Amino acid sequence: MPHSNAESAVQEANKTAALRLYEEVINREQKLAIDEIFAADVLVHDPFTGSHRGVAAFKGLLGLFDATFPHHRVVVERAIAEGDCVAVLHTHHATHTGPFMGLPPTGRSVVVNGLELFRFADGRIAEFWRKDDDASLLMQLGLLAAPQPG
Repeated sequence: MPHSNAESAVQEANKTAALRLYEEVINREQKLAIDEIFAADVLVHDPFTGSHRGVAAFKGLLGLFDATFPHHRVVVERAIAEGDCVAVLHTHHATHTGPFMGLPPTGRSVVVNGLELFRFADGRIAEFWRKDDDASLLMQLGLLAAPQPG
């Protein structure tokens, strides 16, 4: 069934808001945009920190990565909107210059792929799932052994 113009417009607005996270908040380091695009009671799901409610939970998660990988950048490969959700396929590029999970800075450059899901309500991100390739990140930092062939 084709989408109505109104539904398509909402989905495009949601996609634009999700992409602001990568372009403005991460790549341009404009942290004030967080309060514009996230609902105050957003539910944040993260494999490292668990699930927490509130925009402070997202700011804390981003702060963890900012402290470990200052000035990291992200390239968005694809964004798809359906219903009240937006999925974004992306790649992070960073250098490990801060402590992370007990590991002192290594100076290593890392490239980490990710797929994140955003659920929107009233034009703001109401729920966020971070699904970056954490195993690859840990292997690149030397915290997890890479699988050996055979």
